[in-house]
Amino acid sequence: MRLSHRHLYLTLTAFALLAVILLWRARAPELEFLSRPSPAGFRELVLTSKSSSLDPLLGLADTGAKPGTTLAGKNLCDNLFHDPAAPALGPDNAVVSIVEFFDYRCPYCKRLTEMLHQIHMDDPRVRIVYKEWPVLGERSILAARAALAAAGQGQYQAFHASLMGSRFLPSVGYVEGLATDLGLDVSQLQADMHSTRTTAALQRTSDLAKAFGFRGTPSLVVGRTVVQGAISEAELKSLVEIEKGSDPGSC
Repeated sequence: MRLSHRHLYLTLTAFALLAVILLWRARAPELEFLSRPSPAGFRELVLTSKSSSLDPLLGLADTGAKPGTTLAGKNLCDNLFHDPAAPALGPDNAVVSIVEFFDYRCPYCKRLTEMLHQIHMDDPRVRIVYKEWPVLGERSILAARAALAAAGQGQYQAFHASLMGSRFLPSVGYVEGLATDLGLDVSQLQADMHSTRTTAALQRTSDLAKAFGFRGTPSLVVGRTVVQGAISEAELKSLVEIEKGSDPGSC
C-alpha cells in the first residue's frame, strides 16, 4: 500500500525527532549525584569537568562551612523558592526552578548567569530565582543592595544585566548613574538600598547559604540538586532536563 504524502511526511518527521533525541542522549554527559545529610531531601551534583574544581568558588572557600540547621522544612523551601523579596524570571508553576546564589564580582557568575538566561529563553517554563549573596566585600554589598532596590521599581532584570555585564567595580556613583540611565527614581533607590526589607532579604539569603553549607559563589539549587562551583553548559542542561521529570523532594 502506497503511503500518502502526508503519511510519508509524518513518518519522516517522527524518525527525525527520534534521531535528535537519540543524538542528544548520546552526547549528554552522565551525571553523578551524592546524598546530602542536610538539608533533607536534597542531593549534590558531582562535577566532573576539569574546570569544575573549587577554584571558581569565590568568597567563603576557606571557612570550612558545614550545612546548618537554622532553616529547615517548609521554612527553608519557602525562603529558597518563594521569597517575595527575591527577584525571579519565569512562572510560579515552573516545571523546575533554578536558584542562583551569586556575587557581581565573581567572574564565573557572569558566565553562569548568561547560561541560565538562555535556558529560560529556550524553555520559559523554567524559573530562575536570583539570590543576591555578596561575599566579596563592600562593593559587592553595594551592588546587591542597589539591585534589590531596583527590583522595587520593576527594573531588576535590566539593572542586574548591566551589573553582570560591566567590568567596572561597583561604586555609589556607578549604581546611581545606572539608575538614572534606566529612568529610576534615584532618591527612592537610595532609600530602598538601606531599607530593613533589603537588609532582611540579604540576611535570608545568607541563612540559606549557611543551611546548605555553601563555600562561595557561584552556587545553585536546581530543583532538588545542589551545585557548587563551575558547571559546564552541557552538564547544566542535562541536569535541568533530569529535574523536569523528577520528584520535587521535600519542597
